[in-house]
Amino acid sequence: MLKIFVSFSIFFALVSQSITSEVKANTNYDYLIHINESFDRHPIHLIGFQWQGYWIKQGSLLKKAASLGLPSSALCEKGNYGKIVLSLDPHIFYNPQMTTFYGTLNAKIYNHDGKIIKKIKVEDELIGRIDILHEISIDKLYKKLLLALDEKIKNDSEINFRSSNKKQQSIEGTFCLMLD
Repeated sequence: MLKIFVSFSIFFALVSQSITSEVKANTNYDYLIHINESFDRHPIHLIGFQWQGYWIKQGSLLKKAASLGLPSSALCEKGNYGKIVLSLDPHIFYNPQMTTFYGTLNAKIYNHDGKIIKKIKVEDELIGRIDILHEISIDKLYKKLLLALDEKIKNDSEINFRSSNKKQQSIEGTFCLMLD
């Protein structure tokens, strides 16, 4: 009897978890985030003060920062729906003499038709050392850039008009397959 109860409990937990994840995947987000895989396949090389180099996979670090830094956003994947798609191109540079990270984030904003609504560029900097847990400094820089981008999007009347239009369809995450 105990084996049946445990088996039933495990089965119920797995079924409820799959239903919950399916409902979560179909949520309508404000932004769907697209970051080209080439930013991970071709990492950049940042050089520290004593000519020690570090290979940085910008794509995975930006995806992590975007998932935590942008409210109501999800990665542009099958099953996710959003009002607009943000295609992000990150560029970072490190100045070892100033111990400063410089970052630029170029965003192309797409609507449901597949047309670019607007291109936005944000820049910022962050003081930090590359030789001590550089992932944390880069994550902070990306979060600053994403917050600045979010602020520019919210203050842009053209983007807000298009995304607040009730007749506009949501964009499904498979849209981003054509962006790669």
